[in-house]
Amino acid sequence: MAYSRASVTAKVGAPADKVWEHIGSFANIKAITQGALANCDVDKTGTIRKLRVKGVKGVITERLIKYDSQTHTQIYAIIDKPNNIVPFVNYTATIKVKASTARSSTIVWSSRFKPKKSQTAEGCREFAHGIYDLGIGGVKKRLGLTKPKQKAAAKKKAPAKAKAKAKAKPKAKARAKKK
Repeated sequence: MAYSRASVTAKVGAPADKVWEHIGSFANIKAITQGALANCDVDKTGTIRKLRVKGVKGVITERLIKYDSQTHTQIYAIIDKPNNIVPFVNYTATIKVKASTARSSTIVWSSRFKPKKSQTAEGCREFAHGIYDLGIGGVKKRLGLTKPKQKAAAKKKAPAKAKAKAKAKPKAKARAKKK
């Protein structure tokens, strides 16, 4: 099967350096995935991490290939055997933060992979997009850029007279039809 690609691009209302502090750290993935990971163990070299996903048996082992704080670029790959818990193999991803203005930036999180034999390219892309959206959302949350969800406003109760009139109208129409 041929290689497929997935990519998510998101604008963030914070300077690139601030955004990079959260998404650029290879060891910080647990902090930005908003509770999806049970654990993230990084080796002594800081280049191998083992991720445990909450509610899922198994581990995802990833290796940092490139880290460049000047260009705000991180490249990593999954190095597990093909029977790991993700739907693809030969996975390599890039996270890049680009300054848009002095106060805003753009995150581009992309990957290249081969779907496993039992998987579709579209299903793998959706899986990857879910991870990237979760991580980018976690960065925004840590930067204080997300608004807390507001409870829906309670509907105003109609006055009792209006309710009575609404109920009476169908009966009046029904009487008129009988005549």
